[in-house]
Amino acid sequence: MGIPRKFASRGVKLIPLDFLPLEGENTKRHMYWGMGQIIMQAARFVARHPQLFGTYITNFSCGPDSFVIGYFRNIMGQKPSLTLELDSHTADAGLETRIEAFLDVVTAYRSLTADATSDPPAGEHPFCPARAILRDGVPMVVDSSGNELPMKDPRVTVLFPSMGRTGSEAIAALFRGAGFNAVAHPPSDEAVLKQGRGNTSCKECLPLILTTGTLLNYIRNEKRPDEILVYFMATGSGPCRFGQYMIFMEDLVRKLELPDVTLLSLSSDNGYAGMGKDFHKMGWWAIVVSDLMEDVRAMLLANAADRRSALETFEMLWGQVLEELERQGSLSKGDFEGLERRLADVAERLRQIPLRQPADRVPRISLVGEIFVRRDGLSRQFLTERLAERGFATVCAPVSEWMNYADWLVERGLAAERMSLLQKWGHKLKRRFMARYESRLRNLLARSGLVHADTAPVEQLIESASPFISPNHTGEAILTVGSALTEIASQACGVIAIGPFGCMPNRIAEAVLGEIMVRETKLAADGDDPCLRDVLENVESLPFLAIESDGSTFPQVITAKLEAFCLHAERLHGKMLSCRESLHG
Repeated sequence: MGIPRKFASRGVKLIPLDFLPLEGENTKRHMYWGMGQIIMQAARFVARHPQLFGTYITNFSCGPDSFVIGYFRNIMGQKPSLTLELDSHTADAGLETRIEAFLDVVTAYRSLTADATSDPPAGEHPFCPARAILRDGVPMVVDSSGNELPMKDPRVTVLFPSMGRTGSEAIAALFRGAGFNAVAHPPSDEAVLKQGRGNTSCKECLPLILTTGTLLNYIRNEKRPDEILVYFMATGSGPCRFGQYMIFMEDLVRKLELPDVTLLSLSSDNGYAGMGKDFHKMGWWAIVVSDLMEDVRAMLLANAADRRSALETFEMLWGQVLEELERQGSLSKGDFEGLERRLADVAERLRQIPLRQPADRVPRISLVGEIFVRRDGLSRQFLTERLAERGFATVCAPVSEWMNYADWLVERGLAAERMSLLQKWGHKLKRRFMARYESRLRNLLARSGLVHADTAPVEQLIESASPFISPNHTGEAILTVGSALTEIASQACGVIAIGPFGCMPNRIAEAVLGEIMVRETKLAADGDDPCLRDVLENVESLPFLAIESDGSTFPQVITAKLEAFCLHAERLHGKMLSCRESLHG
């Protein structure tokens, strides 16, 4: 767009950041994007130099820039900087106007003697954020006054954002049993979304906006004056933006000077270890059970003879499951047999709920995509309930799938964490036990007749997707593609891939699936199914819909596509049902 010439024609010299002496400059903690590291170094150099002012050129919907630009502006502080966001509609006149205005601001700034880094006035102390630390293996909190106390102290609250209602409530119950004052925040609503949008640039992905709103909503409406808040925020090492959430939250606490607020973070880089192997084991039980109960609820929404009564029964039974998970957390090593007994009772009660038709005749939609959006009601615009009105049961890709994938990455050396040979053997043994626990829990709740006992192992999903996405390209994209290909026309009559607006992994998966969700690809991936060829006879494209969500009501074009998708899925379900019935006589 000729931006350098526009500056040069006004007598301003330009220096590309490549020309700056950046050796020895600090970047930013946990900045795993290479270009982001360079930009952070350049920003720190420019911020200190009296004659340099930064211009940041970005493009519309650039994922990394949605965070890096914010970090850049924070480093600049009160020093003027210019951000130019380009797309195919950018007008030349608009750029001229913005550059003129920026240079006027720079001229005014240079004429002033303001010092953005001056020391605080006498008697005032700089803000000190709280910190979460480990002291001899015991989780501790250092409050904003410097006092150190155990994280299990009654004054400390561990807050879990709603990352899918059942999952958050299950993990919070486990933490309560272990002695923490743990709270699962209710699912996000419009007020939470508004709070999040008001404290972000809104260019970040939707889960970050909602978790920001959740934190601020709790602080402003629930937090006691003497309460120390520990906010749970998982992390990773990229390339997804998810790994920047924790960094953004830490900056937000400092920016808003939120006293006695800190973060508790576990990372996918080491399989979410850090709370002890026994607690990790019980956390795995909680995740698997919460995934299954979410699918039970979806089936009841679509197929219960009396939906209201069925959901009341579900809530009562879910409360019993949470009580059992809390009991598990109170035990040093857990009591898996006790959990099995409770789930057997729950499955029997669920089996007695009257249904409109046998569960195996109900059409199923597989909901895949970004892990937060696909499980959060507001983010997915209550898609499960909308599909249930049309008779579809929505089977949401489980959280356990991602945890299995995180372990798979660690085991193959594709994660940031590196293990010794002995650690790898221990990791493989852990995965065997995890698979065994998952199988037993699935078989138990399958007795309800509302969920399947079988699930595709993560290795199968990766193998299905590997002709189209390299396993070395880590992240959710390969899982989304693998799940879609595995489920369609075998277990599900349609696939919806949903993610935040501008989500990099989801857009990659959408681009791939938009090309390969056809008859030939499915037969090549799963040609051994005796029924599949009959089902896909005269079927060219498979029912698939990609949705990007920003938390707002779906526009009319998405609603229209959803209607067409449902009609396509109904036809495929009819063929799947006919083939299944003929195969079994």
